[in-house]
Amino acid sequence: MKFLDKVEAFLESGEDYPTEPVPKEVRRPWWSIGMVWVGLYICIVSILEGLALISGLPLKEAIIAEVVGFLIFLTLMFFQGSIGTETGLSTYMVVRDSFGSWGSHIISIISFIGCFGWYAFQSRTMAESLSTMFGFGNVPVVSVVSGLIMMLTAIIGFRAIDFISKPTIVYTFIVMIYIAIKSSIGSTQSFSEVAKLAPLGEPMTFSAAIAVIVGGMAIGAMQSPDVMRFSRSRKDNVKALYFMVLPVAIVQPIASMIAGLYMNSTEIGYVLITAGGVLGLILVILGTWTSNDNGLYSASLAVTEIFPKWKRWKVTVITGVLASLLAAMIDLGMYENLMYLFSSIAVPVLGVTLADFYILPKIGLKRGLAKEKGIKLNSSAVVSWIIGAFLESTMDFGIIPNHLGIPTVIISTIVTALIYIVSMKVRFSNDEATAKCNN
Repeated sequence: MKFLDKVEAFLESGEDYPTEPVPKEVRRPWWSIGMVWVGLYICIVSILEGLALISGLPLKEAIIAEVVGFLIFLTLMFFQGSIGTETGLSTYMVVRDSFGSWGSHIISIISFIGCFGWYAFQSRTMAESLSTMFGFGNVPVVSVVSGLIMMLTAIIGFRAIDFISKPTIVYTFIVMIYIAIKSSIGSTQSFSEVAKLAPLGEPMTFSAAIAVIVGGMAIGAMQSPDVMRFSRSRKDNVKALYFMVLPVAIVQPIASMIAGLYMNSTEIGYVLITAGGVLGLILVILGTWTSNDNGLYSASLAVTEIFPKWKRWKVTVITGVLASLLAAMIDLGMYENLMYLFSSIAVPVLGVTLADFYILPKIGLKRGLAKEKGIKLNSSAVVSWIIGAFLESTMDFGIIPNHLGIPTVIISTIVTALIYIVSMKVRFSNDEATAKCNN
């Protein structure tokens, strides 16, 4: 066998069941699933998140918002991811049950765009951090090179993502705490004095802060079946998310808040590199990598849902190259608006899929009716999602005021779910009743 044939055979062995259920015998223990999720969240996103919060909120409110937002995110992830655990299917195969075979393509495209853009965004973050560290460098060129390197583990698949996540988690967790402590020790100001500096930028509402937090990981919550289809049980998901991810991952954004206040800056490259030096630089590289390979992996699964004959690893290569080129042209100042956008398009999808899997069987309808009846485009799901996305985006961008004091992600999820439930009940209740009578 030629060398290139051996390489292709190795890559194809990591296809990871893109369009079929993951067999029980290859499922992973709860701590392995938890390590992947911690690796996803202990990343540049959570550091940017912490810095964004102290830019718009007092420190105490920023920490409360972080905890509340993270709990909302984990809860959404648990219920959505558990669908993957029970079915063994990826996000895009799960979505077919409610959106239909054509409708799921819409979600796959949206998910792909979100992952694609986020990959480029984080590649740019790494490049600007490297430029800050060394004081020179062509940021667009470094952005492209960074993106091309980071796609290697996503090409190989889940096994490589799992492998790199483990050492990265330990390193980034320790170093972020070190940076926060070092910043405080090197300052002449007390913690109480520094805490009063927040907010460092334009004020934001508590609800908007929640939207930034959940929006930063909304695509991840929507795509959680991609990872949790490898989980063995729902109980394992509880242990992975609430006993491992919650206590470990929450430390990083809070540490970034403290470091940012002591450095009197919300510029990520300046904060990490100035306070952490080489250690901060390595944190940027590893943290970005473990988040980006997850996103690129999910993007490749989204494409293979639409084109099942395409090889996942080949799709990953093409997507990674294009996203790396995009990284040369984007602006990190788009972070908050990008989070609002991701939240508005991803969260309503959760409203539909969660309602379909968990609620419809409680009101006399079968889950997965769209798939069972061969519906190519389920208008109930699509219309519910569009309304939910419109509601989420208009509230996040302040077009429609949110006077309820409830985070917008909760409002849009509930509204989307209710519209979907009512619509499905009206459309199919008679069909289900007739089926029972015939039986």
